[in-house]
Amino acid sequence: MKHIALLSILYLLVVLPVIGQTNLIDDSDVQWSLAAVGDVIMNRQVSPYDQPNDPAFHDLANLIRSADAAFINLEQSVFRLADFEGWPAPLGNMRGNYELGPPETLFDLKLMGFDLFNQANNHTTDYGVEGLRETIKLLDELGLVHSGAGENLGWASRPGYLDTAKGRMALIGMASTFQTMSRAGEATPDVMGRPGLNPLRIERRVEASPETIAMIREVAGAYGENVSTDQFAEVQFLGSTIFPGARDQVLETVNVNDQTRILSEIRNASDQADYVIVNSHSHEPSNESLMPPNWLVDFTHEAIDAGASTFIVHGPHQLRGVEIYKGRPIFYSLGNFIFHIETIDPMPSDIRERYDVGMDALASEVYDTRFKVDEDGNATVGYPSDEKWYRSVLVMMSFRGKNIEEIRFHPIELGWELPRSQRGTPRIAPEPLARKIIEHLAELSAPYGTDIRYEDGVGVWTADSR
Repeated sequence: MKHIALLSILYLLVVLPVIGQTNLIDDSDVQWSLAAVGDVIMNRQVSPYDQPNDPAFHDLANLIRSADAAFINLEQSVFRLADFEGWPAPLGNMRGNYELGPPETLFDLKLMGFDLFNQANNHTTDYGVEGLRETIKLLDELGLVHSGAGENLGWASRPGYLDTAKGRMALIGMASTFQTMSRAGEATPDVMGRPGLNPLRIERRVEASPETIAMIREVAGAYGENVSTDQFAEVQFLGSTIFPGARDQVLETVNVNDQTRILSEIRNASDQADYVIVNSHSHEPSNESLMPPNWLVDFTHEAIDAGASTFIVHGPHQLRGVEIYKGRPIFYSLGNFIFHIETIDPMPSDIRERYDVGMDALASEVYDTRFKVDEDGNATVGYPSDEKWYRSVLVMMSFRGKNIEEIRFHPIELGWELPRSQRGTPRIAPEPLARKIIEHLAELSAPYGTDIRYEDGVGVWTADSR
């Protein structure tokens, strides 16, 4: 009887509370961390640097591995070209290169601790649908969570899920900057869907003042266009439609269908997961701009309102500001993390044709021509000619539940002054460069009311500093 009484007490104290517990993780109070970086264009291995004798790289990798999850934008295809049975896509106006890395690059990224991969960007289909499928296959084989692309629009739009000890995380990826052929298509009862990426299309309406549109009508007529004499009619000129307006302006709005679909997926993910990480590949208005377009700011807010824990923008290849909106962080660009844009070899004929070099030209000759390398071996135009493309941050976010408590910005440099064979690999930035990077980021973030302080080589934002 004593044994029965003891078992009864244990049942009341231990078993019943567990049975009555509907959720083992109280996501309102869980502390969890997320590491995030920007663009990765990678065709060389970096794991040889992950050693104590290279502390600037090794410590960076250890920081990433210390997070509960780590996000990256994979701006390339990944497969072994010698085994590839497909072919490169035609060179479009949004593709500066054919970004490709061997499988070892994904192995290294996994070794560094990255487990959340976005695939939606303007290089998603550099090697066509076949290249996209090969990349997805390798990500799946390595057990890496990815989103932003798939066999049709439904699969491209849906979240990828990562289960961790701190809760379930959903990743939703999209792109507003992409090749036309990259956009995924929806399946119908009669026709299969089209493989591709999750698009966030931007609709642009060009308006001109009465004075400007009158001049456009005159010029268009001189070029043989059929121009209406109605002053309130739009004008077709050089492939564009110009509408009469009060002033000269370009109005940009998000495509309603894409907006509705993506926000619906975010709401679904917020019900299916504890935390939702949303990201977009958005070069707009241009890589040179330090400010995001208004439509992007509005859309990030809508995504947060729909349930996103954070919104990460990548694409511009340089840093933009940080906003804290309703306790959730928005990063308007995290710049580059790995930027191996000068060592892709071999490359398709389209690139040789673009830069007017012979089909037998070596890869080094193509890059010398593209970046107008001088007699001292220095690029005079393009990315390698300017250090701003090689300065960025590793973001370490600390959350309590869905709200951000602290963000630490670890400044990184990508070896801008190193030779081509070494340039583009990240390391923790030394002083005084570290301070320069953080002060630049703080200046970009100030208009959003985000106060980033420089402390002991790191940028710091805390919830009580708002």
